[in-house]
Amino acid sequence: MLNHPPPTFSPDTGLFYINENNGLSVSYLMEPDPRGSMGLGGITGGGGVSLGNTIVAVDYKTGKIAWRKKVNGGSAGLLSTAGGVLFVSNGQNVEAWDAATGKALWYSQIGSLQSPPETFMLDGKQHVLFSAGGSLYMFVLN
Repeated sequence: MLNHPPPTFSPDTGLFYINENNGLSVSYLMEPDPRGSMGLGGITGGGGVSLGNTIVAVDYKTGKIAWRKKVNGGSAGLLSTAGGVLFVSNGQNVEAWDAATGKALWYSQIGSLQSPPETFMLDGKQHVLFSAGGSLYMFVLN
C-alpha cells in the first residue's frame, strides 16, 4: 500500500480530506506456480476501468461524508490551512477550495504536478509551494 497521495486534516472544520480513486480491475490467474500456493502465480490476463477521482471531506467524529467533489485527473496530494483553505493538486491545475464547503476559490494551470503542496512562513507571510514539470511554483497568501 502506498502512502500517496497524502490526505489532510483540518482541526478548524473537523474534516479529514482524502482522495478517492474509484475503479475496479479483474485479473486472471493463468498459470499457477508449480511450487504450490506461494502467491507467485502468473497473472497474464485481466482488465480494468476507472470511474474517476473525487475529493471527500469526512467528519472525523461521525465518519459521515460532509461533501464530495469530483476532480479531473488524479491528485498529487492535499493541504489544508488554518485560514480555511483546502489546496488540491488536480492533474494539471492547482486549486484552492473553501475547506468547509468544497466551493472553488481559485486555480492556476501550472502543468503536471509531481508532489503534494507544501506551506511555510517567510517574512511574516504564508507561502504555498508546488512542484510541477521539474519546476517549483510559489504563491503568497494574503
